[in-house]
Amino acid sequence: MSFLFLILGTAACAVLYLSHRHQRWLRQPLPAASRAAGVLLLAGALAAALAAWTPLTAVFAWLVLAMLAWSLLPFVPLLLPEDRDGR
Repeated sequence: MSFLFLILGTAACAVLYLSHRHQRWLRQPLPAASRAAGVLLLAGALAAALAAWTPLTAVFAWLVLAMLAWSLLPFVPLLLPEDRDGR
């Protein structure tokens, strides 16, 4: 369940980040409907965490994972090679 929590939580944060208009990974953000999928993935991650740990630990880990993912995701384009068109 811990591994499922990590996968679902990271995927949820990535989907929510990529659906925002200020993201720098894609030329266009994901459609607005993907935000609902991101929220469902976040809820699934919380459910997996609650199945694995006590409620206080699960909520803490869930918040820390979201904070870490949303702090690091904007910096990923700096690690990717630059395209010819400057993007």
